[in-house]
Amino acid sequence: MLSRLWSLPSAATNAMVQTLQRELEHMQDRFGGIYKLLLRADPHAVAQTPADEVFVDGKVRLLRYRAAAQRTHPVPLLIVPSLLNRYYLLDLVPGRSLIEYLVGCGIDVFLIDWGVPGPEDRSTTFDQYITGYLRRAAQRVRAISGQDQISLLGYSMGGTFSAIFSALYGRYVANLVLVAAPIDFHDDSILSQWTQKDRFNVDLVVDTLGAMPAALMQASFRMLKPTYQIAQQIALADQFGDTEAVQDFLAMQSWLDDNIPFLGEAYRTYIKECYQENHLMQGRLVVGGRRVDLAQIEAPLLTVVATRDCICPPQSSKVLNEIATSADKTIIEFPGGHTSIVAGVDAPQQLWPQLASWLIARSAEPDDAV
Repeated sequence: MLSRLWSLPSAATNAMVQTLQRELEHMQDRFGGIYKLLLRADPHAVAQTPADEVFVDGKVRLLRYRAAAQRTHPVPLLIVPSLLNRYYLLDLVPGRSLIEYLVGCGIDVFLIDWGVPGPEDRSTTFDQYITGYLRRAAQRVRAISGQDQISLLGYSMGGTFSAIFSALYGRYVANLVLVAAPIDFHDDSILSQWTQKDRFNVDLVVDTLGAMPAALMQASFRMLKPTYQIAQQIALADQFGDTEAVQDFLAMQSWLDDNIPFLGEAYRTYIKECYQENHLMQGRLVVGGRRVDLAQIEAPLLTVVATRDCICPPQSSKVLNEIATSADKTIIEFPGGHTSIVAGVDAPQQLWPQLASWLIARSAEPDDAV
């Protein structure tokens, strides 16, 4: 190779050397810049949309986001995140925050922060999250806003909770938005296959560990897409010169690494009743002593699914539109995965405006509604 290089005319050799030198200098700038950025970047600079803590229920907090402009839509929105991860995926960084966007649209936004449970909370049941914490948070939103009804937006497992709540307490729900929310747990996903009775002994896990540890939860989700982390690292290398992209990457990694344990008794019920028996889909799930009949959902329903979701395949969520008796039902399909549907680079342009427009059109006072 070198002998061929030296055999080239001197002008050509000089041009190649200069090109190589420029490329090396460019790489040095990129890698030097990323090194400096990583040194000063704060991977925990997340959840920056201003909010006030308006209610505390044990370790569960209710946040109300401060209005960026005048709140122009009377019906408040209560966001219900997944129980398995921290809520700030929905408020990742400025410009990549669904909450920031909705607040900017004049919507009165509240959110449940489930907190981080400890061993002392191990007896908390699946039912208590819905008929206890979620119900009390909804009551407080109604009291603070002065509205009889609220809109619910549930993400992932929070969407499952929201659907159950709407079936049990429908008179309080003005609108229901489900984002990547499992309803039919007997789907063709890997997660559904892994959790079946002949493959997964949930009693052994809970009786031995008391809870599903955060590290084990994180490992199981990473096993769904084993190459995801590698692909993300490669993608980051291609964006070394983009400071904003690197900061977004660090924020997402912070969220991915910030799993929380799933309390034992709640986890036992969730796996057995939903994944193994599919009782929610069959109308046989009992919560708070009442049978959950999804056909009782009559509020306007928006179902948002991600076409490449390996945790909640689209049909697992879309099936609710066939069961609910709502007269107003809409489905939005987003070309993304389970996390990018709410925090991906394309979500602010391709999804959030549709979601906000749907809500705004249904969030006026009853006398003002079209």
